[in-house]
Amino acid sequence: MIIDVNAWTGPWPALVNVPYEAASVRASLREYGVECIFMAPLAAAWSANPHLCNSVVYEAANEYDSIRPVPVIDPTLPTWRGEIEKAAGYRAIRMIKLLPGYGGYDLTVADDLLAEAGRFNLTVMVQIRIEDPRRHHPLAQVPDFPVQAVVDAAKRHPNLKLVIGGASAAVLREFAAQVRDLPGLYADTSQVDGVDSVKMLVDAGIGGKVLFGSHAPVFMPAAAMARVLIDLHDDTVVGILEDNASGLLSV
Repeated sequence: MIIDVNAWTGPWPALVNVPYEAASVRASLREYGVECIFMAPLAAAWSANPHLCNSVVYEAANEYDSIRPVPVIDPTLPTWRGEIEKAAGYRAIRMIKLLPGYGGYDLTVADDLLAEAGRFNLTVMVQIRIEDPRRHHPLAQVPDFPVQAVVDAAKRHPNLKLVIGGASAAVLREFAAQVRDLPGLYADTSQVDGVDSVKMLVDAGIGGKVLFGSHAPVFMPAAAMARVLIDLHDDTVVGILEDNASGLLSV
């Protein structure tokens, strides 16, 4: 079973003539054998209240057993406690997502939320980037969120499961030692571009902490699969596509 820990549904400025409805994203991933899809709402990035965008992934999960909702929660909003309690009480939820780069907050502000996520045994993905800043509109610049802040949060919350979502290959190589040594810290492949980029992470000793992420529909599923399948041993591929996420998220 291939598990995708970082898929989306919803509109995005760069998506032109690309279907982004949950059913379309699901179909595009199932074409490549993805059977379990952790899906977050893209519209949450630009929303003043991202909690209002989460209904789309709850509805998708109610319609399709293969979709696991990943609600976006903003720790600066007074309703975050109710939102995380809703997530914890939903049968299919294993993970929530933070978008600090778009929300304009540091993870120290999220410490109470992170503690609650740990109490509910929810994994937290911190999205580093959604789109390469070089492609941003000049009036809508959102720099990559610093991975060091996620590492620091992992140290402050040693019992919490944290995923670095959407970091580049170069950044993950820089922080490979921390990912390897901090038990609750993981990373996904969704923006690990470049020749042998995933292999370099495996060679850096973090193959067991790397999770498959497609970043669909912003990226094509074929490219996401190719970066994992090329130049890796079969057991390593199975680990990244299934076993690592299965163990982390109890799928």
